[in-house]
Amino acid sequence: MTEQDGAPESGSSDAAGKLALLARQSLSGDATRRDPSSFAKIDAKVAQKKRRRRTAWASAAAVVALAAALAVLVTRTRSLTYQVVNGAVVEGSRIVGGPSTEVRFSDGSELALDPGTETRIAALDARGGRVSLDDGAAKVKIAKRPGAAWTLAAGPYSVRVTGTAFLLSWSKSKQAFEIAMTSGSVVVSGPLIGSGIALHAGQRLHSDVGTGRLIVDDGSAPAVAAALAPTPSPAAGTPAPTAALTPASPEPSGPASEASAQAHVASLEWRKKAAQGDFGDVIAAAERRGLDTTLATAPLEDLAALADSARYARRSALAKRTLLAERSRFPKSGAARDAAFLLGRIAEDEGGGASEWYDRYLTESPQGAYASQALGRKMMLVYQQRGAKAAQALAVDYLSRYPRGAYAGTAKKIGAELGAASGG
Repeated sequence: MTEQDGAPESGSSDAAGKLALLARQSLSGDATRRDPSSFAKIDAKVAQKKRRRRTAWASAAAVVALAAALAVLVTRTRSLTYQVVNGAVVEGSRIVGGPSTEVRFSDGSELALDPGTETRIAALDARGGRVSLDDGAAKVKIAKRPGAAWTLAAGPYSVRVTGTAFLLSWSKSKQAFEIAMTSGSVVVSGPLIGSGIALHAGQRLHSDVGTGRLIVDDGSAPAVAAALAPTPSPAAGTPAPTAALTPASPEPSGPASEASAQAHVASLEWRKKAAQGDFGDVIAAAERRGLDTTLATAPLEDLAALADSARYARRSALAKRTLLAERSRFPKSGAARDAAFLLGRIAEDEGGGASEWYDRYLTESPQGAYASQALGRKMMLVYQQRGAKAAQALAVDYLSRYPRGAYAGTAKKIGAELGAASGG
C-alpha cells in the first residue's frame, strides 16, 4: 500500500514541477516582476510600438500625398489644345478666317472669325493662352473656370480676360481698335489708354490711333473715358475757335503768349480729368469760366471733354447744349459728326427725336465708330413703335452690314416674327 501510495505522490510532484517550469518559461524575464520599475519598462515598450505604428502611417500618408501632388502637377502642366473648323487657311499657328470659321479650345473657349480675319495662337498653357488678332474681327468666348488666364492682342492693344464674351476687332489699315462686351469683364490696355481701362457687360470701347480719339460708351452707366488727344483741326472754311485766353494775333508774344500756353494746359487738364472720371471737376471748371462763355469761345477739345463729362454725370441738358455747340461751331469736325449720334442717345432717353439724329449720323458718317449702334438703335425704335413690318428693311440692312453685331439677335427676331406671321 505504501509503495502504491508513494508512486502517485512522486508523479504529482513531477507534474507540478513541469507546470512550474512552463510558467517560468512563459513568464520569463522582467514580466514576472510586479515592482514599479517593471511597469515603467512595459509602458516604454508599448509607447515605442505606438510610435512605430504612427511613423508607418505617416510615411504611407506622405506617399499618398506625394502621388496626389504629382497627379495635380501633371494635370496643371498639360497645355490646352485647339482645333480649327469650317475651312480656315492654317499655316502653323497662323489662321485666316473663311466662311463661319471657328477656333475651339479644349477648355471650352471659342473664337469665331470673320472672313479674312488673320489671327495667331501665340502660346497655350494649362490655364489659357495668348492669341493675336492681326487684322479683322472675331467673336470671343472665354470659358469661365478657376485660374483661367487669357490675353488677346489686337494690334498694339491687349485684352486681359478670365471668363467672358465680347466682339473684338482691329483694322491694320485704319489703325482702329474696337471691343464690345457681351458678358463678364476685361481690362484693355494700349495706345491712348495707358495702364488699362476696365470694361463690363454692355460697354464698348473704340480707339482710333490715327486721330487720337478714344470713346467708351455703355448706353446707360458712366464710363471712365473721354477724348484723350486733340480732335483733328477743322477743315478749311470752318469758323475757328476763339478761346477766351487765346489772343487774336497769329504770332502772340509776351503775356499773350503765356496766356495762350495756359489755355492749352487748361484744355489738357480738362481732357485728363474727363478720362480719369472726374466729371464733376470739368463741369465745375466750365461753370467758373461761365457756361455761356465756355460754349461760345472754348476750343473743341474743351467742348468734347465737357460734353462727355456732362453725359456721364447725367447732366443731359448741359450735354445737349455742349454737343449742339460742337456742331454749330465746328460743323466739319469728327466730333461734330459724333455729336449727332450722342444727341440721338439723349433724345432717346428723353422720349422723342432720336431716329432723326441717328439718320443724320448715318448720313454724315456711314462708316463711323457709332454706325452699327445708330442703325441698330433706330431699328429697335421702329420695331418698338411701329412693329416688325416697319422695321423689316432696317433689320435686313443691319444683318447685311453687321451679321455679328450687338443687334443681330433682334434683327433675326424681327425676320422670324414676320416669317411666322406669313406662314400663319
